[in-house]
Amino acid sequence: MDSFFLMGAKPLVQDSPTMKLHELPDWAEIAHKLKGLYKREATHGGGPEPYAPLSMFKLMLLGRWHGLSDTQLEHALKVRLDFMVFTGFEPGDGSFTDATTICRFRNRLVTAKLDQVLLRRVNVHLEGQGLKVAGSRGAIIDATIIESAARPNQHVEVDDEGQADVVDSADEEARWVKKGNEAFFGYRGYSAVDTEDGYVEHVEMHPANQSEVNKLPGIVDALIEQGIQPEGVLADKGSASAANREYLQAKGIGDLIQFKGSRGRAVHLLLTQMNRAIATLRYKVEQGFGTMKRRFHLSRARYFGAAKTQAQMAWAALGVNLLKAMRKLHKAGDYSRVQGVVRPEGPKPPGRGLKKPQNGPKDRSRSHIPKSPPRWLVGARFDVSCAAVSARHDASC
Repeated sequence: MDSFFLMGAKPLVQDSPTMKLHELPDWAEIAHKLKGLYKREATHGGGPEPYAPLSMFKLMLLGRWHGLSDTQLEHALKVRLDFMVFTGFEPGDGSFTDATTICRFRNRLVTAKLDQVLLRRVNVHLEGQGLKVAGSRGAIIDATIIESAARPNQHVEVDDEGQADVVDSADEEARWVKKGNEAFFGYRGYSAVDTEDGYVEHVEMHPANQSEVNKLPGIVDALIEQGIQPEGVLADKGSASAANREYLQAKGIGDLIQFKGSRGRAVHLLLTQMNRAIATLRYKVEQGFGTMKRRFHLSRARYFGAAKTQAQMAWAALGVNLLKAMRKLHKAGDYSRVQGVVRPEGPKPPGRGLKKPQNGPKDRSRSHIPKSPPRWLVGARFDVSCAAVSARHDASC
């Protein structure tokens, strides 16, 4: 039950964007998944009562949503009324958490490996609300480079006396990789999104020097374990290999991996056209990476280690999915069907629903991109025989 302070503050912030975000997840389900993070819950031992795990989770979500560090988040919680109402914290002696406690709670989530679990729970709830398409569909898989939070390994540091010393990197799991003409030190983050709206279903993090071609089977297996049975898998040339195509065929999953040539053997014209058709659908995973890096600051890792960086990517993926759901509701102008919230009926504000005047010709630069995969690409009974024969460059297929 809310205190008198929170009950009085709610009407002041109920129409804020922060509270719109609060209406999307199923907090009761998330609270159930967060049980057991503290040993005190099982032992009922002495000591101070820990902060409510759900309130800490909400606080971390706000921090990732607004791009705040732990210290900035601690300060924002003390001065922003919407943050207090969202999380359930209120002014009082020792009632506000600090940056150190936020960091420790994050580490508990990483140790318990709850990043993927919570992402899946939120996705299931969005499906139940009709904001995300449920059921079998295609999966788009791709990878992106995420630079390490630490300096590269084997760098030289010079002290005040001018003495040089070779120091290893603080991030022991990060590795070098060369992409094009540039070299990066960090990780390679993998994402699997659905082909309908581009909601992120699964993320993984591996050292940057590990080959991309070997990761596809593990990602597909992880999707299946979560209850997601993709009808087809779309991927770029980085995942093109005979082993991956055989794996998808054995699983009965449509093979929509782009084809690549070999030295002295160019890709056949028919396969080039197939690559272009697949590329018109793969843009959704690239959009997800762009949103994660621009909106949720994933271009560079904030923490050391693959596990913590993967958790950072999972938080960014959670933010992407909630942002998509909010935009859908905003476009429909209806938040009342989320979480059973009842909004009073009344006249719409002036200007709502009116089309904005067109200042110039319509931009049709992306008009060729379909909203959903055509049936000949991702279907319930996708025929991979042509793709298998084409992989051997048989022009008769």
